[in-house]
Amino acid sequence: MFEHALSTSHDMSHCCLECSRWFKTEGDRKAHMNSSVHVNVKAAKPQSNSPYASVSQSSQLLTNAPNVVPLQFGRVTYTCLSQNEQNAVFKKLLTRVHSVESLAEEGYTVNLEKGPTTKPKKPRPSLADFRQTPMWQPAVKKRRAVVIDCEMAEAADGSDELISLCAIDFLTGETLVNNLVVPSRPIKDWRADIHGIDVSKLYEAIMNQRALSGWIAARQELWKHIDDITIVIGQSICYDFEALRLVHTRVVDSAMLATEAVFYNRAGKKKPGRRWGLQELCKTFLHIEIRAEGGIHDDLEDVLAAREVVLQVLLKPVMFQAWADKARKDFWEPKVGKMVNNKGNTTNPHSSGCVIPPSNSYQKYPQRPSAYQGAWVWDSGYHFDDDGQ
Repeated sequence: MFEHALSTSHDMSHCCLECSRWFKTEGDRKAHMNSSVHVNVKAAKPQSNSPYASVSQSSQLLTNAPNVVPLQFGRVTYTCLSQNEQNAVFKKLLTRVHSVESLAEEGYTVNLEKGPTTKPKKPRPSLADFRQTPMWQPAVKKRRAVVIDCEMAEAADGSDELISLCAIDFLTGETLVNNLVVPSRPIKDWRADIHGIDVSKLYEAIMNQRALSGWIAARQELWKHIDDITIVIGQSICYDFEALRLVHTRVVDSAMLATEAVFYNRAGKKKPGRRWGLQELCKTFLHIEIRAEGGIHDDLEDVLAAREVVLQVLLKPVMFQAWADKARKDFWEPKVGKMVNNKGNTTNPHSSGCVIPPSNSYQKYPQRPSAYQGAWVWDSGYHFDDDGQ
């Protein structure tokens, strides 16, 4: 019965994960938990067997403390930053935090009173389950910037259910969390063809004390490393936040960076629905290949890749602008060609919203945090006015 409950998520409240036992009623399980028979084990530990050298565990949680270590996944070696480089990169990262308005437009839940304004494609969690990231406290040291990625299965009602969480320090690459998560609801489709996680892997993680008990425990584990001023980075992490029932508004989303760079000339207008996935960004912008093993997603690989995309946006703005110019051209040119009518007359692309600016036409960049006022200059020398548009 324990294996059945684990595979279907039925009656999980009747299961003792530590002892791998199923009980007829939830009351029986609670009585067992208080008995001497119950195996008293510690909570799940962060994964330490990562495929690249990790920073040694330390009581010091500041990101400028660990030394530089090699960052590698598969055949790809990722960027390492020295301590001085970390501070310089963090200053650049601050300038790319998305506005709350931009996050709301992208589908993020930005407050506890009102859910996302975007139309849901599948059932969403109850807003009552969402919580704000804990506030900054001077005596509690947390990370300055963290990259996250989650994997989800499909619950019985068609919504997403969290089954894994990975988080690394953006500046050092240190692995903070890398655990599977026991689903809190019955699972209809594990989606193992996407991420490779199935019942057997979850069972193994439970046996090795590497599993977190539900999305609440996963959120608590993440909160050990972040507070409300931590910048959280990732690829389209509005879905990850939703699975964690998390409200956090200090975000740098690699997918949004790409969209804003390509469609910067449409500030104040609804941007086209084109989005660049992480694998596509890595291939066309970074010229690296991820998910080589049959296209299977790996949390750790995805956080390293999302980190690298954002790092290169910050460190090589000219290269990023060149990528955006090409992506913009590739997006609009086929659409302009289709606007030629039967008489051979071409519709004015400007009147239809199809604007193809010259590659050297730098207009006002989309919104940036209100805390940073006045004109500012990137390392590339390109000048932007900071008026929130």
